[in-house]
Amino acid sequence: MEQQDRIMDGDLQTLGLQSILKMLALSGKTGKLYVYSGPETLSVGLRKGQIVGLHEEGVPQPDLLAMLCLINRLDPARAEMIRELAQGDMQVTLAMLVERGWMTASEMQRRLEFAVTQCISHALRWVNGHFEFHRQLLPMDSKLRPLDIDSVLLEALRQADEWEEIAKEEVTHLTRTTVARWQPEVSKDVRSMGLNAESIEVLCLSNGELPLQAISLALMMPEARVAHIMTRLAELNLIEVVDTAFEDVLRQDLADRIVRSQNALARRKRGSSPVQYLHGLLIILADCINELLVHHGKHARIFRGRGHISSVEIMRYLARRFAPSLQPLSNQYPILETTNFSHGQLDCNDILTLDKVVKGQQLEEFYWEAVQGLHAFVHMLFAELLHDEVGSSSTGRQLTAAWRLFLFEFDQEVQQYQTYRAQRAARVARDRNATQPSPTGLAQNRTAVPQADGGSFWSSEKRRSI
Repeated sequence: MEQQDRIMDGDLQTLGLQSILKMLALSGKTGKLYVYSGPETLSVGLRKGQIVGLHEEGVPQPDLLAMLCLINRLDPARAEMIRELAQGDMQVTLAMLVERGWMTASEMQRRLEFAVTQCISHALRWVNGHFEFHRQLLPMDSKLRPLDIDSVLLEALRQADEWEEIAKEEVTHLTRTTVARWQPEVSKDVRSMGLNAESIEVLCLSNGELPLQAISLALMMPEARVAHIMTRLAELNLIEVVDTAFEDVLRQDLADRIVRSQNALARRKRGSSPVQYLHGLLIILADCINELLVHHGKHARIFRGRGHISSVEIMRYLARRFAPSLQPLSNQYPILETTNFSHGQLDCNDILTLDKVVKGQQLEEFYWEAVQGLHAFVHMLFAELLHDEVGSSSTGRQLTAAWRLFLFEFDQEVQQYQTYRAQRAARVARDRNATQPSPTGLAQNRTAVPQADGGSFWSSEKRRSI
């Protein structure tokens, strides 16, 4: 911006946004008004004293197409096609929807007007900051019909007053950046709860990713009204407000524990026998399970907002929550009956020290059964704790991606052993056939299969490849 184009500037404490816009409208100015407050910047395009464009910086641009899909206004396949062509430009997005007959021209105009009013309503509450008006030519390709400033201000002030009203009702913890998500226990059928159409649409959009401001934009509903509905939905235990600071701590803690399990898997020493190999995998699984239990003891939903929780209560909760899930697996993998919850941890010591009483092939079979059982349990454990702590949210998807990477690496180790078992079984079958009497009554001489606790698990070349 050229300094000579700037014809007016000042402080918002001296001259508020409402007065600035009225002054520019009365004088029929053409150019751009820039309003700065902290990290936020609002630019308003004017032509002959009317608003012809607006851009809000410092606020993430919501994905309108995704929101329309959530409220069943648009098919996901159509949304993806428009998204690729529009490249995030809201005006182009709306114009393409109109061209294809998926939105009316009048709705497009209402959406553009609402976006302008919403931004100005928010900026009217700015007390600190400064403004500049630059005289410059504006492009003529805007889809927005020129808006009368007085009409826009009237609606923007009404929306700002609604925020003042809900403040009196002490709904002050909600802001336009508030994010809410569905409670994990929410039933898909909420019609029986007496919710009206507006409440159901707000509920559909409370997916743990969209801020209140984006929901307001999608529904063309004033932000204060959205806040009021969200408060009611929270009272009904249908949604919860996301504590971003708490979730950052939760995400980092769980990610660190997953990484520790990955590092332990990478550092462990592979034994030369199948028993040693399986024993190493069991240690990884047992440690991983107990890392997850420690994490959940700190971040379980049931303990939030209750201050200090005694370790005894945490241990009882963990046993009560996860021990029943272990029982069905014990029916499938009886070796798991030797495990038990103790002090908030899964005690696998009887399995890990089984080599003191069992040897040879039987020990290997017990260890293999334990690996399969604990592997199934850790799958279930992670899914349950993640569902409880963050539900279906972007945080949940990020952590699931990290978890799947660890499981992929662990499964590769398991597949190495499964390959060995298959090769050994095939070799045993061949040798059994070879020892059958031949037609001449002579038996062929074959090399015997080494026992599980003697000889090498793999050849030296195979071990090096692993």
